[in-house]
Amino acid sequence: MRFNSLVYFGFLAVVVAVLWLLPVRARKAWLLVASCVFYGSWHAPFLGLLLTAATLNHLGARWIVAATDRHRRGTVVIAANLLLLAVFKYADWALSGVSGISTWLGGPAVPLPGWVLPLGISFYLFECISYTVDLVRKRETLHPFFDFLLFIAYFPKLIAGPILRAKEFLPQLAKHRPPDAASVRTALRELLIGLFLKVVIADGLSQGVDAAFSKSPASLGVLDVWVMAIGFGLQIYFDFSSYSRMAIGSARLCGIELVENFNHPYVARSPADFWARWHMSLSRWIRDYVFYPLVGRKTSLGAMVRAALGSMLLCGLWHGAGWGYVLWGLAHGLLVAGYHVMTFSGRGRPPVKSAVRSLIGAVVTFAGVSLAWLLFRAPSAADGFALLGRALSPLGHLNRALSGTFYLEVFLVTLAVWSAPWVSGRLESGWSRLQTRPRRLAFAAGLEGLAWGLLFAVSLVYLRGQTAFIYFQF
Repeated sequence: MRFNSLVYFGFLAVVVAVLWLLPVRARKAWLLVASCVFYGSWHAPFLGLLLTAATLNHLGARWIVAATDRHRRGTVVIAANLLLLAVFKYADWALSGVSGISTWLGGPAVPLPGWVLPLGISFYLFECISYTVDLVRKRETLHPFFDFLLFIAYFPKLIAGPILRAKEFLPQLAKHRPPDAASVRTALRELLIGLFLKVVIADGLSQGVDAAFSKSPASLGVLDVWVMAIGFGLQIYFDFSSYSRMAIGSARLCGIELVENFNHPYVARSPADFWARWHMSLSRWIRDYVFYPLVGRKTSLGAMVRAALGSMLLCGLWHGAGWGYVLWGLAHGLLVAGYHVMTFSGRGRPPVKSAVRSLIGAVVTFAGVSLAWLLFRAPSAADGFALLGRALSPLGHLNRALSGTFYLEVFLVTLAVWSAPWVSGRLESGWSRLQTRPRRLAFAAGLEGLAWGLLFAVSLVYLRGQTAFIYFQF
């Protein structure tokens, strides 16, 4: 039951309608049942694993708060979560490496368990870990079991986030009330825009991107490589941000606010700024639970560099079991570490505001992030390095192997992405001014409704079955 399907929209309509017809005491139970139905529709055994993991984590939480010294017990619970994640996500990859070494030395091949990666496991186990850490730090309290279970299993954010903290979700259950008209309007807008971005933009780019990465690196010219790198960066951005929009819209109709996950990342002025805008819920998680502890109390340049490299390597591994993800994380670690090296001496001083400096920073960051996507998307690490070599040797490979249509698509979408902050700002200010002019407001509201209807109609035309979201594999 993917977000980009009419089945999901029917499911959501039933969930929302029944939710607000039920008495207050029954609403949490209904949301939990709906979440179990949603997740179980993918693969019933996955639901059993989810409920087991949540139950064991709540038992672990009770065990932690009963102790005088919470750190030792917290470490055990965190290690158990990491072990569960490692078994399902990394066992095949690690054992395939051991098997390769064994056969190279003349020994037998090591059999692989062939685990199927449960959907959303990286997301909900990170939420369990954050809850455990916050309990150990005494920044969180023990919550009732079914409230905690709903926090972990809540269907809009279960498969691919946003990754929440308990304090961002559970207090809303105590004040759970129907959304007002403005919230409903915003939620429907997020759902429609998200659907459009997925089925029209992201899926539209995917055909050219897949064709480009299926070619041999030796057949591609330097411009081809840059365009396919930017093209994939745009595809994964619209694919993932569309899911986040639809998750936020779905949750809002159910009276729950989720955190934002994207804030125009491709206009970021530095690598650190990029990670403050891209997959923001994961970035905050890594910052608070990995980066800050690695830096320690005494901030030094060496600590900042080590923390940046370690955090981004973990970020790469979180995305998947493969050397491409590790190298992608390392590339971002080097970008962030390099940024800290260049700016460390100026820490604490007011930033120098310069349009030229901002533009250069945005272009350099966009180029670095785009090149890193080659390592992420390439079929193998060898292909990733080969593509990087092509991209960084412009005078040696001037041929063109990709279609002019793909070039045009990437150019137009890039232009739209770079202009989006200015356009959205103008639209918001224009709408605010209309609030004081009722006659014009009614006319603008009619136009807006017509626009949303047109957007939905176009999305239905482009709906190609139930294409998967890229982040479902993580």
